[in-house]
Amino acid sequence: MSTENFHCLGPISIEEFLADYWQKKPLFVKNAFPDLQSPITADELAGLACEDDINARLVLEKDGDYPWQAKNGPFDESLFSELPETHWSLLISDMEKYLPETMSLVKPFRFLPDWRRDDLMISYAPEGGSVGPHVDDYDVFLIQLSGHRLWKISEHFCFDAIEGVDLRILKTFEAEQQWLCEPGDLLYLPPNVAHHGIAQRLQDAEGQEIDCMTASVGYRAPSLKTMTSDYVNFLNENNHAGKRFTDSAPVRPAHHAEISDDTIEQFIDDLKRGLTVEPAQVKRWLGQYCSDNKAFDEFISNNGDCDFDTLCKIAEQSSLQQSPFSQFLFSKLDQGALLFVNGRSYDVSLPFATTVCDDEILDFKKLQQIMHSDEKNILLSLFNDGAIITGD
Repeated sequence: MSTENFHCLGPISIEEFLADYWQKKPLFVKNAFPDLQSPITADELAGLACEDDINARLVLEKDGDYPWQAKNGPFDESLFSELPETHWSLLISDMEKYLPETMSLVKPFRFLPDWRRDDLMISYAPEGGSVGPHVDDYDVFLIQLSGHRLWKISEHFCFDAIEGVDLRILKTFEAEQQWLCEPGDLLYLPPNVAHHGIAQRLQDAEGQEIDCMTASVGYRAPSLKTMTSDYVNFLNENNHAGKRFTDSAPVRPAHHAEISDDTIEQFIDDLKRGLTVEPAQVKRWLGQYCSDNKAFDEFISNNGDCDFDTLCKIAEQSSLQQSPFSQFLFSKLDQGALLFVNGRSYDVSLPFATTVCDDEILDFKKLQQIMHSDEKNILLSLFNDGAIITGD
């Protein structure tokens, strides 16, 4: 099914969801994704988990070296034939980057800003498989892709966790609500709601086991401490780089060990000049911060050093599209926009920024009609750097 332009919240409007549910309370939507077919099979998921540089985890509730053992990939293919029949889970994060077609599961949630989205995780579990009762600091939309999973939640619980295990699993958990999720069902959970998803046994008409697979679209809740630290570093690089303290009006100190009030005042003046919250600086920093993709630098391949005429010929033969490992964002300016890609910012026109960010596949014909010479160079640079790639 096409999932790009449809309403996945059932009887709840987007406005009602944002006002009454987002970051406030859970929401279960029956058959939110009608006729949904999983974009990946369990065997394909296991195959990905054996590849280098894939963010894969295996959680063994039982039969590991100790309870709730978590192992990180890549895994040897033989491992999967040695696993117990029940009570384990395989999870792969960043699926929308490794398998771009899974973006069909993400696009229906674009009533939320892209910069808040963290990643798409897809998990497989046999009967009883789970990652234990736990609580997250971020928002998550859980989509059942195949099979059945029983979700239990609690909004009033003790945060104490089991000691000596690899995961943060709640020591005590009593469900206040529960839903049996079938393919196409959606469960939204805001931060700090304890939840426990357990794979259920299900067979088809021929008696074959039906794989329990669940997609998780997570939305980041950045640490303000981390963001503040990054912003201060940004200001230091842009406002304080190369500058040193100098005495503005040197006088003989009353005592050689004293830091005088005049010195303090001078430092305060330097801090005020350098550590600002001027909106234009915050805007540029935030866009660069949110579009940063350093964790995926190794996946972005340089396309060479072609010129714009060559790029046009390439675009005629094949579509141009955003690299799945790149993040494209923008902010409006009074006289244009700031385009943010992979932690860098570019001063461009608003039509150029919105067109480049509209969809993963670029509307090159439209871009040709609106680009000025500087924007042609920016587009060319993005292509040569690998942030824009050719389609199939």
